[in-house]
Amino acid sequence: MRRASVLTLVLLLLTLMAQAASAAPARWAILGYHLVKPGETLFCIGRAYGVDPWAIAAQNSLINPSRIYAGMNLAIPDAYRTLPSGPRCVPQFGPPTPPVCTCATYYTIQTGDNLTRIGIRFGVSPWRIAECNGIYNLNYIRAGDTLCIPNP
Repeated sequence: MRRASVLTLVLLLLTLMAQAASAAPARWAILGYHLVKPGETLFCIGRAYGVDPWAIAAQNSLINPSRIYAGMNLAIPDAYRTLPSGPRCVPQFGPPTPPVCTCATYYTIQTGDNLTRIGIRFGVSPWRIAECNGIYNLNYIRAGDTLCIPNP
């Protein structure tokens, strides 16, 4: 009797998961397709196109949005949204949108500095400073280099 109830529960769970996976994805017009590269996230991809990452997940029927893999081909919907600053992937279609960086000031890196401390000092996100200076690894800056500090 107990086995039958456990089996019934498992079958019910599998049925619900199958229904969720086969549910019709949200429908937006498709801007294009993005081939996921190693290390990319939905937020990184969303920032590349100015699109809501949750809309990308819904459009592609991703049950767990944090589980995307290199080689996946994601449809990018036209669900535009302004996202907080952070890492941005390279767009794979459409006109490239170079970041507009107006330097409020310049700062010479001192020994012991890191982008987080510099960002706090000037009230600017460390990701924004990195973006405006072409820095791809936030942990790699050198004393003596000069940074463009963008407007907050």
